[in-house]
Amino acid sequence: ASGIGQVVDCAITDGTCHLGTMIHGMAASDVWQDHRAANLLDGGAPYYATYQCACGGFMAVGALEPQFYQVFVTLLGLDAEALPNRLDQANWPQLQTIFAKRFASKNRDEWTRIMDGTDACVTPVLSLAEAQHHQHNIDRGTFVEIDGITQPAPAPALSQTPGAIRGNAPNRPLEAEAILARWA
Repeated sequence: ASGIGQVVDCAITDGTCHLGTMIHGMAASDVWQDHRAANLLDGGAPYYATYQCACGGFMAVGALEPQFYQVFVTLLGLDAEALPNRLDQANWPQLQTIFAKRFASKNRDEWTRIMDGTDACVTPVLSLAEAQHHQHNIDRGTFVEIDGITQPAPAPALSQTPGAIRGNAPNRPLEAEAILARWA
């Protein structure tokens, strides 16, 4: 609109920092410790972490709210009332040990069947290949195949102006002119 243009200065680190706005706010409010696995959302909380199963696969747990935690521990075969208080961080190591032992008693597929369709907030950790074939992603059309190559579909999905993939990435680097010509 100005007729003089402008420089767009952007970096991946800028976007990454923006995605961490909530964490930076928590740190500024002294509710985030600046070291790994010591906080509610970084694997420190035993009810917001990943656990290895008997087969070597993993399950992701995100049972933050009390009602979801109750379902989670019940499906693990535990009595929430008999467990240490989950809100006391001093109890987190003990709870992690209890949960880890439980998850190690079954394989990932068994745990998936137990947790699937419940409010336990527990899901299998999938490989990239497995994610392409997960029913949720199939139902949503999260991945598309173009010229025999499966790749993420455009996101977000827009009802009036849906995105489209024009083709796959080339097998060799393109010159800038060729790249720009693809956008014309």
